[in-house]
Amino acid sequence: MDDVMVIAQNTASRVLRMKALYFLLAIVTCIIASGQLYGDITIGREKEYFLDLGFAMIMIVGVLCALVACFDLPRELREKTMVAVLSKPLGRDRYLIGKFLGVCEIALISMALVGVGLMILTAMAGRYRPNLEIVKALILIYAGVVQLTAVGVVLGTFLKEWLATLLTLVIFWGSYALGYVAANTEGFVQTIIHLLPNFAIMSSDNVVARDGVIDWRLVGGGVLLAGLYSLVMLIVAGLIFRRKDIA
Repeated sequence: MDDVMVIAQNTASRVLRMKALYFLLAIVTCIIASGQLYGDITIGREKEYFLDLGFAMIMIVGVLCALVACFDLPRELREKTMVAVLSKPLGRDRYLIGKFLGVCEIALISMALVGVGLMILTAMAGRYRPNLEIVKALILIYAGVVQLTAVGVVLGTFLKEWLATLLTLVIFWGSYALGYVAANTEGFVQTIIHLLPNFAIMSSDNVVARDGVIDWRLVGGGVLLAGLYSLVMLIVAGLIFRRKDIA
């Protein structure tokens, strides 16, 4: 397990050295902070708009972090930089798991930083206080990002960087839209849609922006689905990667 964590830490460290990541976080924080201006253009609904904007920005940060898996794996395959690592008694499955955990770590750190910023700015707004529902919403958004990272790992094992990234985004937005379709359908169609990865759990409709309370069962269900789908995706990625010629 130690070698898996080494791969994860190396992946996370390499991304954390990218200046573009901090530039993105700074831009997102500024955009969220500008949401306080909604009080001047809305009629008592600045809270809804402010939180909608904040969670949308957190989702964007998470999605962009998940896309690291789409170009990191293909790049290392193309440049043969993983040959030296895999020549050791590491195993391809553990290598993929390490990459997956490393990207998830980056997403967690980035989203947590923006989430804390959102809570601080929310408290500074003075009209309302951050509460546990924001934490629940962040957990749901992160669960969706974990699923997307697993999808990126699968596609990254056999596609080029740009194609893996593009297809991951298509799958994300397609599944995101299907979540809304499932909410308005019944019967067999709804069952089939629920069997697919549901990125609609990342939607602001599931958070306190609507003054609702997020049930812990919804949070637990989202985390369970994220874990299940990620496991399936990693198994598929492992099966593909074992047959990959990287010499």
